[in-house]
Amino acid sequence: MTDCHELRPRIVVIGGSTGGASFAAQARRMSEEAEIILIEKTDFVSTAYCGLAYAMGGIVKTRDELIPLSPEALAKRFRVDVRLRQEAVQINRATKQIIIYDQSSDDHYALDYDKLMLTPGAASRWPDIEGIDTEGVFTLRNIPDLDQILHWIDDKKPQRAVVIGGGFIGLESVESLVHRNLAVTLIEAADQVMVKIDREMATKLHEEIRTHGVDLRLNTQIERISKEGDAIRIDLSDGKHIMTDMVLTVAGIAPQTQLAELAELEIGQTGGIVVDDVMRTEDPHVYALGDAVELMCLVTGEPTMVSLAAPLSQQVRVAASHMTGGDRVYKGVLGSFVCKVFNKTVASTGASERRLKAAGIPYEKILLPGDNHVYFFPGVASMIIKLLFCPKNGKVLGAQVVGGEGADKRLDVLATAITAGMTIYDLEYLELAYAPPYGAPRDPVNLAGSVAASLLRGQVRGVHPDQLEKHVADGAVLVDTRTEDEYELSHVPGAINIPAVYLRERAGELPKDKTIIVICNIGSKANSAQRMLSSFGFDCYNLLGGLQAWKLHFEEPDDVEVELKVAADVSMPKFDVNQIDSLHCVDATGLTCPGPIVELKRAMKKIKEGETLEILVTDAGFPRDVRSWAKNRGHEILEETTTPEGVFRVVLRK
Repeated sequence: MTDCHELRPRIVVIGGSTGGASFAAQARRMSEEAEIILIEKTDFVSTAYCGLAYAMGGIVKTRDELIPLSPEALAKRFRVDVRLRQEAVQINRATKQIIIYDQSSDDHYALDYDKLMLTPGAASRWPDIEGIDTEGVFTLRNIPDLDQILHWIDDKKPQRAVVIGGGFIGLESVESLVHRNLAVTLIEAADQVMVKIDREMATKLHEEIRTHGVDLRLNTQIERISKEGDAIRIDLSDGKHIMTDMVLTVAGIAPQTQLAELAELEIGQTGGIVVDDVMRTEDPHVYALGDAVELMCLVTGEPTMVSLAAPLSQQVRVAASHMTGGDRVYKGVLGSFVCKVFNKTVASTGASERRLKAAGIPYEKILLPGDNHVYFFPGVASMIIKLLFCPKNGKVLGAQVVGGEGADKRLDVLATAITAGMTIYDLEYLELAYAPPYGAPRDPVNLAGSVAASLLRGQVRGVHPDQLEKHVADGAVLVDTRTEDEYELSHVPGAINIPAVYLRERAGELPKDKTIIVICNIGSKANSAQRMLSSFGFDCYNLLGGLQAWKLHFEEPDDVEVELKVAADVSMPKFDVNQIDSLHCVDATGLTCPGPIVELKRAMKKIKEGETLEILVTDAGFPRDVRSWAKNRGHEILEETTTPEGVFRVVLRK
């Protein structure tokens, strides 16, 4: 007699979030014969967790938009037996049976399976802080969490908020709370936000966060949280304290592997469930996917864990295929991600420098400052690309991009390059689409490949910014080849200024018995200077990435940052002309450093002492530059504001 399960196999899915619901739907597409049962302990399935922070801030208008498929729709459309408020508490692998706790009836029952899919996901990692359970302290991991926060905001009308944790959800939450016009403090225990990228790349994010009025506290631990009247007091490790109206802790997640551990399934060194290339555990009848599984990094070959929607989608398709007789395989993960941080985009793919060092993998790197499109088309936005590659064959190992519009586009190209096994030599001549609104004839990706290739070919002799201090200690002479105005604005301490146009005739002023390191703004013009001086017999190197890359390693400390007031509306707030003698306006939007300061200096020369000038800028580094510039020249900054769109308005009196 034929077992009915051979004709109609029973697939049980534990966990109805994005992974579980997507898998159930995909399994149905691949098999009409299978019986599919989905077990979910909450009232929700298929939640778009990536939108929770934006719903909290009102950017996504209602939380219902985050639930694209109701339990009823999933059941009807895909013929899935959806069982809500039920929790799997035990797996008996020998009998292929699950013990289910039914919250509605407060009872247990046994459920047989032929194939079992585990999608337990991950839960918020609550930090071990005294008073973490204080009223007004929340986390943000699911719809019930979101509902609690929205109720608190509606009921208490908070004016201040503290966010603990500077990862994906933390950064999105900060922006969303600022969007609600709250005064926000971000506390991060590490020396940077977004620890998945390298430290110098995070510098641009710190600048962007502070520019939007956020009080960023790095290298800061929380000692305790307590109630003080109607407010919440947070005592910090540096002896200071913060008063706030609500706290959001999003300091990491923990994989939910308890059920797998009880079933004695293998747990890997990262803490995730071990699976093979078809998402199957050591038990051939049990599969797992999502935030709780251990994957292989495609670059290092080492085990890793990622909580990203794109890899999850691929795992779903592979597992559903194999469970229903297909032959697809999951090759591994790059960990490609992108995140919006106010008007900046941060994106990464492959291995970071930190990860390559830990894995003992040889690498070379470049930092390339650039723009999203040609200078003459309006809306130029700066970006910086970090490219990591093999020093032997040039194979691309990883990339990070931080910048404005177009940063995500470049990252996607570089992720494709890693997946295809391409090298920096391929990037150098990769044919990409060009029109003035979108890029340049030589795209930043091409330029990154070209600089990297020139480095490996020996055509460029370069020094990385983090190596500069050692070279100076060994007696190297630094030569800044930018204009006098640019040099006066900011320069590497100890560098002498010989503008590029005079360098050939003044080369005799430089010592031939010492190493010469030439510096420009982004490294491109200094490349020509390095080649010229080398041809004259100098031991000469180029500072790779120029002054802009060097600045990434020397971030201004928190206590010198001046908070900008954020305009509530899109229009720029105008100074009261009755309070000032004269007001001149300079529109420097679309220009990148040092363009805005150059325009400001020209305009200042045209006005009289005591007169006032207004300048509009979109370059994120301008607020810091203008403070230094104004202080050195004795000008007075009367007002600094920025719109949510990232247009900075500074009013100065000469």
